[in-house]
Amino acid sequence: MPLSFEDMLDEFRALGGVADNIALKEGRFGRGLFAADPERPVRLHVPEALLVETVNVAFENGALRIAPGVAMGARAKAFVEAYEQEFSWGPGRRHTEHLLGLFREAPAPLRALLAQPFNTDAWLVEPTPKTVQDRFIGSRAIRYRGRAVLMPMMELVNHGHAGRYETENGITLSGRFAGELLAAYEICDPLRLFNKWGFACSGEPMALSLAMRVDTRSGPIVVERGEVQLDPARRPFYPDVRNENGVLKLSYLMLGHMNYPRLAKGNFYRILRDAGRSEAEETFDKIQHVNRLQFYKLIAASEDASPELARLLRDMARYQLEALSCSVGVREV
Repeated sequence: MPLSFEDMLDEFRALGGVADNIALKEGRFGRGLFAADPERPVRLHVPEALLVETVNVAFENGALRIAPGVAMGARAKAFVEAYEQEFSWGPGRRHTEHLLGLFREAPAPLRALLAQPFNTDAWLVEPTPKTVQDRFIGSRAIRYRGRAVLMPMMELVNHGHAGRYETENGITLSGRFAGELLAAYEICDPLRLFNKWGFACSGEPMALSLAMRVDTRSGPIVVERGEVQLDPARRPFYPDVRNENGVLKLSYLMLGHMNYPRLAKGNFYRILRDAGRSEAEETFDKIQHVNRLQFYKLIAASEDASPELARLLRDMARYQLEALSCSVGVREV
């Protein structure tokens, strides 16, 4: 018998979960969680006992199961498997298959561009049962204490900036929400959201550079697309910088931020100044130009894709370009 949302909530709470003032509805991002009463605060908490490491997930006859031997109570295991069937993997598998199919049918020039320089390899695989399973798990996992885990119930929260996850003795989202519960999946830009989760999201404030190498008169610079870590003890949005045999390597490079438009150049100028490099202004402009050019190419190439994929790619590119354009002036760092 299918598990209703109300039955799922009852079992979730019985297993130590908290779901106060929660309702399941359709919104502008599709299905998501909403405040049942917008005048009251929301609290959603997934205890550690219900977090499942992705390495402990198995698939049997198309169903998502907890692998044998995992130290998890029988009732908790049964709940997670039922939840996945009714609310996550069950309906999500079809969406993942559909999206992989769109990429498979895309014209060869577009697929080549998505592979390089956009590194969208995860969506360019042949849609087999194994790749659909892997892509689904990759798009649902969250980092918790250094581990990739699935978080039943919490994964129904769509991406946005209305709230933030707390990761103490489980994963929690709380506060007041005017309507839908939204939380930032990761500190990233529209391109990374697209590459990892397969959607285009407006309102992302930051644009990171594509991975690239820039040759300058004072030596080469390699820009990577590593994770952004906001540590209060370090400068905001300042990448890890290392010098390897005369090659200056940056773990990432922010090119624009809607809330801090003077910071992108400020950080880059400081990086080059500390490295004893010159040509900071010209090099930053060159990196921005190359990024803009690649996204314009992507928009043009998407014209030959299916209408659904073309719209998705154009939206993602537009959101990235909007954030990238938010670089005006220089802030001393």
